[in-house]
Amino acid sequence: MATKREKYPEKCPWDGGPDQKLAKEEEWVMRNGIETVVFSKNKLDENYFIIRTPQNEETILAFRARLLFQKLLDKGFKLQE
Repeated sequence: MATKREKYPEKCPWDGGPDQKLAKEEEWVMRNGIETVVFSKNKLDENYFIIRTPQNEETILAFRARLLFQKLLDKGFKLQE
């Protein structure tokens, strides 16, 4: 039985590099209508991100944050600059 593979994003706004003007931000906000998701790096351990919504806050591994970022883009969320 085949499993569905998740799309792994090549670039996230927190990645460094010459074209990443948002890499130095404290947090990254994504919106789709009234829905909001906020990503921020865990200041105690850079291997983790804090993900906040109006209803919830959780800490997840960095690679999971990348997958969530891509999933939200696929659902129509836009990164706020």
